[in-house]
Amino acid sequence: MSSAFAGTDLLTVMPDVSAYGYPPDPGLTLDSGVPDMAGTGVPDMTGIGTPDLTALSDPVGEAVGQLADQAQDMIVPALIGLADLSGALLVTRLALRGTQALAAFNNKVAAEQEALSRRQMALETGSECWRRAAEAAAGINARITVLGLESSGPGDPPPPAPVQPVGVPLDLLWKRLAETERALRRVEAQRAARATARLPFDHARDPEHADWYDRLRERRRQSLIRYAEGGPAPEPEATTPEHTESTGLTEDDVLREGAALLAGLPLAFTSAGRDLIDDCLAEARRAVGRRPTAVRRYLDEAALIAHKESERALLAGRARQDAALRLGALQAAAPEGVDTLPDASEAVEVLQRALRTGVAPSGAAERTVRQALVSRSAALQRAYLVAALRRATEQWGEGSVQGRMDADHWDFAPAAWGGEYWLRVRLTSTGQARVFTMRRPLTPEEERDPATAARDAERCAESSGYVGELGRLTEAEGVRAEFAWSTGQVRTGEPAPGLARSGRKPSARRRPAPPKYRDKDH
Repeated sequence: MSSAFAGTDLLTVMPDVSAYGYPPDPGLTLDSGVPDMAGTGVPDMTGIGTPDLTALSDPVGEAVGQLADQAQDMIVPALIGLADLSGALLVTRLALRGTQALAAFNNKVAAEQEALSRRQMALETGSECWRRAAEAAAGINARITVLGLESSGPGDPPPPAPVQPVGVPLDLLWKRLAETERALRRVEAQRAARATARLPFDHARDPEHADWYDRLRERRRQSLIRYAEGGPAPEPEATTPEHTESTGLTEDDVLREGAALLAGLPLAFTSAGRDLIDDCLAEARRAVGRRPTAVRRYLDEAALIAHKESERALLAGRARQDAALRLGALQAAAPEGVDTLPDASEAVEVLQRALRTGVAPSGAAERTVRQALVSRSAALQRAYLVAALRRATEQWGEGSVQGRMDADHWDFAPAAWGGEYWLRVRLTSTGQARVFTMRRPLTPEEERDPATAARDAERCAESSGYVGELGRLTEAEGVRAEFAWSTGQVRTGEPAPGLARSGRKPSARRRPAPPKYRDKDH
């Protein structure tokens, strides 16, 4: 039997692979769906302007200036957009790694901007850029989901719409990510500012110290303004109090320590914890003139509450974002053309509970979620391998490619072979790619004809050349498949329906030769 086989190894997810193997319609245009934030008022954020996209210090904003400008130089079809299968596989792989990996990725984006700006966008760089954009969209969408769990208040701007990366040109996608990030930060900052404004300090009952209370909140307000403008999220300061003794503390000391404490509270700090801190600070100010020895005790108690409640808020926020990220991957519709994906209803219930409670799943529940993600990732990867191999066979030359009903193998008939011989490509259940030289059943006369054996040998020799080229073409599609060819008899069978009569013409698009070595896309 004349055939070739190769193990398949997915190196890089190319952005334009759909379930059918063909990229999206290049004429596709989509409305961005991002609300114009220029006229959106943020009552407690009156000092916030509208920064340029490239001025954001957040990794998404920093990436826009470099990556969007480079999009026009990309060899991969940046102007076509991310295909459904590629996008689904990228998001599912990210969900397996979790939001911790997303945070590390954001840091990497910021660190590599200078390096990216100094080299021309190549094939592997382009696919990496698409991966970053798809993962950034998944992370932003998870934050939007978590934000939607809270009820909005008077004056709150509406949360932005989730970012849909599929079918959007790369330059537009990066701009949309920056706009959505900016809108999302405004909503987060506004809600945190509104919560801070509900401090239980009653100016009417203590008008003499109204200015002191306002100054206590001002540092928190400024930290939220900086975050809304693209700065870092509020976080506790590592400071050492100037006075550790129980006496000698003034209202200015309480103001300085209290303001630093409030400014560093996480965005999602609970109202109950904040009220306790506010009470401690108010009592510390009152104790300055009444019980000086109690001031330090109140300040230490406020710091202890802030520390414990901050940890709790950060853990709950991380658990909710991680649950939202994984839910997004598991609840996404199967890409068109992909068989039904494995059932994940049990894992979805676990993640919905984590989203409500802010408690990350553990033990058997976590194993259920991970198994669901692994199964979905495996199904999408298999569909991707089939599509990538099919795309590679389209680059062989003149002929027709026709898929089989089971979508796991397809036939290619070189035009010069006259329809009597063809190549059959198949992906096995273990992920091994097989290529067979096929022919139609022979008549008794053809079986006795010596010329038949000569034609078989000729077709086998030509098949070997096709297979050798297929290994190079598949790597250009992000898949390594090093075929081993064995010469033998030609297999007999029936071609795919319509193969000899019609078929899709080979695509004029041909990827450039890929680098000989490439790191795996983790």
